[in-house]
Amino acid sequence: MHKILEFQAVVLAAGRGSRMPDVGGTVSKCLLPVGPYPLLWYSLNLLERVGFQETIVLVLDEDKSSILSALEKCPLKIKYELIVIPSDEDWGTANSLKHISSRVTTDLVVISGDLITNINLNDVLNLYRKHDSVLASLFFNNGPEEWIELPGIKTKAKPDRDLVCIDKETERLCFLASASDFEENVSIPRLLLKKFSSLSIYSRLLDAHVYVMKKWVINYLVDMDKFTSLKGELIPHIVKKQLSKPKNPLEKKGTSEKNVELNKDIFDYALDYGYENKIRQMSAYNDHKLGSKGVYYNDMIKCYAHIPDKSTFGMRVNTLSAFYLSNSKILSRWEEITGTSITDRIHPNSDVKTKQIDENSTVGEKSLISEKTSIKSTFIGSNCTIENKVRLTNCILMNNVNIKEGSVLQDCVVYTGATIETNCAMQYCIVGPHHVVPSAVKGNHQIYAETTDNMITLG
Repeated sequence: MHKILEFQAVVLAAGRGSRMPDVGGTVSKCLLPVGPYPLLWYSLNLLERVGFQETIVLVLDEDKSSILSALEKCPLKIKYELIVIPSDEDWGTANSLKHISSRVTTDLVVISGDLITNINLNDVLNLYRKHDSVLASLFFNNGPEEWIELPGIKTKAKPDRDLVCIDKETERLCFLASASDFEENVSIPRLLLKKFSSLSIYSRLLDAHVYVMKKWVINYLVDMDKFTSLKGELIPHIVKKQLSKPKNPLEKKGTSEKNVELNKDIFDYALDYGYENKIRQMSAYNDHKLGSKGVYYNDMIKCYAHIPDKSTFGMRVNTLSAFYLSNSKILSRWEEITGTSITDRIHPNSDVKTKQIDENSTVGEKSLISEKTSIKSTFIGSNCTIENKVRLTNCILMNNVNIKEGSVLQDCVVYTGATIETNCAMQYCIVGPHHVVPSAVKGNHQIYAETTDNMITLG
């Protein structure tokens, strides 16, 4: 494996998971268990597999110690530096990048901390390198979201969708917008139809939130000081600017109080400092067949998108359905996703007395599972206690969970510190942190949690 030195990597892991059920309390999204490890581990493993030696991880101030503690128990060679952002500030992803702008010295790879995929990240990096692009991004085309019956109250929440326009021949990302921005008709700029002969419009791609970008994009982000979100604001803005041309120098006059030129635009940042422009002029390569324009139509800003084969595993764990589905699939595709073999499905420091535990289950550190139990396709965290005559099927149990004698759980999510008392029968239920479910409760598609003022719809 070669070392990657031309890029810095940043993992965004400060999200609370606004699309997840609010019953999770203060559980950080990046620490949600997927298989034997926390969700954040998969993004770090992805960077490590292609040769990154170190990365910056942006986390909330209040989560830093718990994230450090969780990652110390995971197999990782990549060095990670956790940089905190204020927990009491409502920062977007663009604000978080501005926070570390002084640390950015090279082109940048930005990855969401909720990504799980088996893709070789070099496919995106090489697309960026090939065209000396300003931006390269990753989308998955896995078809409609797989339907599964979810724990909790049944809803008909619809996922957010993007409209993505890509030139199939060159992989040029030509148009990007949220479908919610349009009521009925979608207007595609006529210039796009003139420039590109094989445009494809997608409405069901999954944005992986993987962005490779020029260093100057961070400088532009800081100076303009008008973007709060990468996905919702900055990225669509850069994609749209591909259709624009630089302003006449005579139109730019004066400076602001911060000594930034008035009317300064993105093209003042998108400058060639090396030999790239001369190489393009000398090359016989061209990315279009019609017209007399130069290579790339002389565009100063070029954005690209990589869409891997449909068989690729790609998922962002940002909804309850994605969280649930990722756990149901992770062990069956473990080696291709992580590049490693799973050795300790049952932690050596746990005490598992039952023989009725299948290969699709894992048990965390210092957990006790009694002899007369049945465990199928279930993930059990650390310091859990499972008593006799308990049956667990397709469940997710986080740390410090107690399941008392005679209880039967199917397709349930039980958060940290919760207790299920004796002889309960529960299907498709969610139990919030530290909640106690009384004995003999029978529940189906229910939420058992402390009352909160900001309950949100399950997605």
